Amino acid sequence: MLIIGLVAVIYLFGGLERFEYLLMDLRFSLVQRDAGKQLVYVEIDERSLRLLDVWPWPRSYHAELIERLHDAGARNIAMDIDFSSRSTPANDALLERALEKANGQVILPAFKQYAGLERDASSLAETGPRPRFAAHVRLGSVVMRPEFDSLVRRTTVSLAWGGKEIPSFPSLLANGRGSPTIKNYIDFGIRLNTIPRIAYVDVLRGEFPEAMFQDRDVIVGASAIELGDYIAVPRHGAIPGPALIALSAESFRQDRALRRTGELPTLAVMALLTLLLAPGLANWSWHRGLLTLGAGSLGLGGATVGLQAVMPISLDIAPWLLAPWLCYGYSMIALIDRQTLRIFQQRMAVLHRSAMMRRFVESSFDGIIVVDPLGNVSLFNEAAEAMLGYRAEDVVGKPPDHLFDFSDDAADAFRVSDLQDLKTPVPPLREGLCLRQDGATFVVEISIRRAVLQLSRNPLERREVPRTHHFLAIRDITKRRLLEDTQRQAAEEAIAASRAKSEFMAAISHELRTPLNAIIGFSEMIKDELLGPIENDQYKAYSADIHSSGSQLLAIINDIIDITKIEAGTTTLQDELIDLAHLLETTIALISSRPEAEGLIIKDESEADLPSLRADTKAVRQLLLNLLSNAVKFTEEGTVIVKAAVLGDGALAITVTDSGIGIAEDEIDKLTQPFYQVDSSLARKFEGTGLGLALSKSLVDLHGGALLIESVEGEGTTVTCRFPAERVGLAMTDGKANS
Repeated sequence: MLIIGLVAVIYLFGGLERFEYLLMDLRFSLVQRDAGKQLVYVEIDERSLRLLDVWPWPRSYHAELIERLHDAGARNIAMDIDFSSRSTPANDALLERALEKANGQVILPAFKQYAGLERDASSLAETGPRPRFAAHVRLGSVVMRPEFDSLVRRTTVSLAWGGKEIPSFPSLLANGRGSPTIKNYIDFGIRLNTIPRIAYVDVLRGEFPEAMFQDRDVIVGASAIELGDYIAVPRHGAIPGPALIALSAESFRQDRALRRTGELPTLAVMALLTLLLAPGLANWSWHRGLLTLGAGSLGLGGATVGLQAVMPISLDIAPWLLAPWLCYGYSMIALIDRQTLRIFQQRMAVLHRSAMMRRFVESSFDGIIVVDPLGNVSLFNEAAEAMLGYRAEDVVGKPPDHLFDFSDDAADAFRVSDLQDLKTPVPPLREGLCLRQDGATFVVEISIRRAVLQLSRNPLERREVPRTHHFLAIRDITKRRLLEDTQRQAAEEAIAASRAKSEFMAAISHELRTPLNAIIGFSEMIKDELLGPIENDQYKAYSADIHSSGSQLLAIINDIIDITKIEAGTTTLQDELIDLAHLLETTIALISSRPEAEGLIIKDESEADLPSLRADTKAVRQLLLNLLSNAVKFTEEGTVIVKAAVLGDGALAITVTDSGIGIAEDEIDKLTQPFYQVDSSLARKFEGTGLGLALSKSLVDLHGGALLIESVEGEGTTVTCRFPAERVGLAMTDGKANS
């Protein structure tokens, strides 16, 4: 009863509908017949479109076609063409006269369509021919509704339109046949290619047999693919809409509009079959039940084909087939011995695991060797073959000790064969040497795992000792060892170089700064004549040169020490709020006082009310001095412009632009490398070590910013320091930060 109820619910809720349609379509393929000769299809095909060479066609063509069909003795002329819109007055008049002359023989389409995107009844709009045409014709519905599988299977007899019921095209072409109270399924067993056809252009030109349309009905419509009037149907895939109307009309004409059995008779027969077969299926052997149901299913299918061949009836047999087969399946499950099923499942699981494990082992990148309880190799995977140069058949069945050399590990020497004694502990992950067949050795990392199959309590157990396997996974780490050695050596060399560099910097800091400070101090005393006048002016000039050269050398040493500290990561920023406008003013004044700035115009075009900058004052001052010094150094005449401004993202940009010699484009990326000079001739002409921009970039990077260089050779250079928004502070007023 459970199966009967289950099948009934599935059937009533449409769960078997797709299967029923498959069976119906199969019967259409087996039960075929020709169409009658009383309906002719006039096609608007590709040839007609090509020869008439205009689209849409003027209604004068349709008027002439109707007149020709009327004169040829056509009985009903169904025009599957939309005449709901205006054409030219002359063409509309010609069509109206042709329809009037036909005296009610012409059928024009009326249909409903959705007026918008919403798919509900309120958005349905009625469409039909213009009133001047409708007055002389009969209206017919061309509405076809697809089933859940998007295929049109049924035809309609009438449609509620304009406040009344109008017949459908198929019904009108079949002289009103078809019942509006039942579902009329189209007989797709009628051969579509047996419907008489002729091209529209041939009829328009009068090129057709004289008696072709005498006392026959005519359907006129599109068949050209480009017109898009194709509908998805069973068996044929997609066919033109007029062809579907013709098949529907033929189904009515030949009394082949199929009717399906109702739900109540179908379920009653299903219940009866189930009650009759269930007891037998529960007791029969599996092969007897299979043969009985198989033969019965084939016989039932054949009977439905025979019935549909002689009567327009399509039996719903899916419930009749499903219920007995479900009973058979249930009975078979009950007949299977649980123990046999469990053994089968266990065996399949073991086979599955074995296959998966073998596939895993063979596809592993590590060499895997399995040693059996006798101490011999039982598995030697492809990776092990590649590493050791042995073929598996040369190693399997032999002890594996000749493959390894652990003699260097005196503190923990062992042999693989020693592991057969269960008291011997399994060593941890370790390294050793493997011996290739050609005598070469390589370093491996070996991992050993022990698997013990304990004795079973089952009476069938014949073993007296546990069975033990050992799994050896070996990995060639020769390259890794070489890389580690190389890295270790490089690290040691780097440490030594760093130590030597630090010692050198310390020596410079002490050994060079101290005498330099003395030289600078004494030369300044002599230059300023603090201890009395110097009688010879040339000595005074020499002392000025000594003071200048010493100061320059001290600056170079300081730059080297600063950039070394930054590279070593020992520089710590002393962040504070900087009055940037004041810092720019003092820095520009300092640079302007230098001799090399003579004749240059240095302008500050920074925006008003600059905010404060949270940064290291000494670092920013040094940064500005470096950039301005470079700009002045490489600009013989012209202007140097300094501009500070807040960008749209809140960041602060300080830009130094000069009109100097400029830099070639391929040299720009190299400027921030320490000691880099664009041209050795420039290094001789313009003093400097090439550390200024390198140090400037390092200082900006320490603040989380960026240094950008733009330059055109011969026109000048622009250097921009960009500080992130989080370092831009409050507005400055009278030297104080204010919100």
